[in-house]
Amino acid sequence: MTTARLIALDQILFVLVAAAWAATAGVALAGLRQPAADGRRTRLIAAALCAAAIVMTALRVAVTLGLARAGWWFVAEKVTLALPLVVLPALASAVVSLPRLLRVPSGDAPVPSPRLVAFPLLVTAYGAVAGVACGVVVSYPVTAGGAAAVLALFAAASFVSWRLLGPVRAPEHRWQTAGTGVLALAVALAVGGVWPGGTPHSGHDGGAVAPGLSVDLLRGPAASAAGGPAGAKPRVRRFTLTARPATVRLASGAVDAWSFDGQVPGPVLRVRQGDLVEVVLRNRLTDGQAVTIHWHGYDVPSGEDGVPGVTQDAVAPGQTHLYRFRAEDAGTYWYHSHQDSSVAVPRGLFGLLVVDPAVPLPESEDHLLTLHTFGTRPTLSMDGAAPVDGLVPLALPPGARARLRVVNTDTRPVVLGLAGAPYRIAAVDGGDVPGATDLDGARLHLAAGGRYDLTFTVPSGPVLLTAGDRPALLVNGPATPPAAAGPIVDITRYGAATAPPARFDQEITWVLDKTLAMAGGLPRLAHTVNGKAWPNIPTPVVRQGQTVRITVVNRGTDTHPMHPHGHHVRILSRDGVPATGLPMDTFDVAPGEVWEVALTADNPGMWMSHCHDLAHAAQGMEFHLAYEGVTTPYEMGGRNRPA
Repeated sequence: MTTARLIALDQILFVLVAAAWAATAGVALAGLRQPAADGRRTRLIAAALCAAAIVMTALRVAVTLGLARAGWWFVAEKVTLALPLVVLPALASAVVSLPRLLRVPSGDAPVPSPRLVAFPLLVTAYGAVAGVACGVVVSYPVTAGGAAAVLALFAAASFVSWRLLGPVRAPEHRWQTAGTGVLALAVALAVGGVWPGGTPHSGHDGGAVAPGLSVDLLRGPAASAAGGPAGAKPRVRRFTLTARPATVRLASGAVDAWSFDGQVPGPVLRVRQGDLVEVVLRNRLTDGQAVTIHWHGYDVPSGEDGVPGVTQDAVAPGQTHLYRFRAEDAGTYWYHSHQDSSVAVPRGLFGLLVVDPAVPLPESEDHLLTLHTFGTRPTLSMDGAAPVDGLVPLALPPGARARLRVVNTDTRPVVLGLAGAPYRIAAVDGGDVPGATDLDGARLHLAAGGRYDLTFTVPSGPVLLTAGDRPALLVNGPATPPAAAGPIVDITRYGAATAPPARFDQEITWVLDKTLAMAGGLPRLAHTVNGKAWPNIPTPVVRQGQTVRITVVNRGTDTHPMHPHGHHVRILSRDGVPATGLPMDTFDVAPGEVWEVALTADNPGMWMSHCHDLAHAAQGMEFHLAYEGVTTPYEMGGRNRPA
């Protein structure tokens, strides 16, 4: 059974175990309050429930052992906290309570003592409920505060039950018992006060990073200062992008959108390798909506990254901002607003950036395919034209070499299929794939924010590109070939393998989960990293020139496309299986998966890293990676809302 299925099964079991033990304790108490003969049937029902609860508890232990094989990250709170709190009392219930519930009283035999029989069952129920709490509150790593809070409540509930099941006492004893419960709750909340923890956003507060180089100084070169090969001045490409409202007209109806220059996608910025790119952003949006431009996947200088509160202030309506960088890396990229990105990108504030290599590509036919969903309506835009929520036709000369640059601007992955011709994945996330091999009928999993360049020789017959379960592009119709239905390519194993780094200077672990955490100053069910949500996720600090191994673990049930800004990472392995080492800037970590990636710290600055399911980022899964000695004068919150 896969790790993802074990995670799902464990989540079902910890609820069933809690329900079974709670029902057992409740029915047993009801039977023990009845006369011996009258309560016999009720006690037998309680015994049957107890046996079923024991079996479910054993199943949960077995599932935990299975998860442990995938790594300590998946079972830390179960082994150290949740299972001991239910397994040990369950053993006592099996030895003490179950035999007495099964015993048939004769004559005027007294009813078994409620304290003797019911107390182990109640304690087991509290332990099982504590297991549910661990699944919601405690993630990895297990913190002393979280564990102490759960233990305090468990101990208080057990103590109160022991007192209440004993002989009838004076009223003041009941008040003492109630006071004990209130005190335990207060202790749990006080100890849990360390919950947020961590030093958020190093470089904002001068905590882990000493005052030093500001991101404002890490900018692209001015045209007058930029020098190309042999001192020659580079070609300067200047663009102006104006954010303003627009209407997107689809066959299924009109959509109110935000746009760059009145179109969605925004204008295609196509430049040549070596060019100096200058982009002026103007904001003409209404209702006070601010904007920025983030160059997704393009490793620009940190001060040009377009993250409000990290590298700049958000650009308010009526304001402008200049971005400037050298187009050093060829490939397919895109840009989008990072202010309120979970709202702005779905509404249309994005466009494509293509950097053509200095040496022309061999493909004579080169087309851009932008996938975007408006609400529930998936669309395709070809070459920057208006999006279409139907099949897009394309005529290509047979025998020509074609390149399709497919960009997923959605927040969810998409499965692509190309039928009618063998094809290759020539580039992933802008970078060429060494040793790319032909694929015929195979399908591709494209992460949110990711890009694939697909190349093929145009056949005499039609070629069909599918996106998800719908036909998206038809080359040389009107005949339509059957949709590709082959296996999904493991992108981590595609192409020729490259040697991994010989050594690592630092190890970082990101454990992804969905738990109760402090987010925005309030306890919420959040998407977390290492048990914490923004802004309480501690910032890893690296030094320029270091090679860092990052282990990314998904403990949850949602897929997380992880996107570290300013760097491509080389994929080292997935679930322990060595990868070919492809560089990627957005990689999908599915439930139960463990990825190892290598990051070379060669772009100094302060960088956001986050899940590119932008709703997940808005719900806590965003954090920073900072270089030692780099600071920022900007503040998160208020006018600056990157997610």
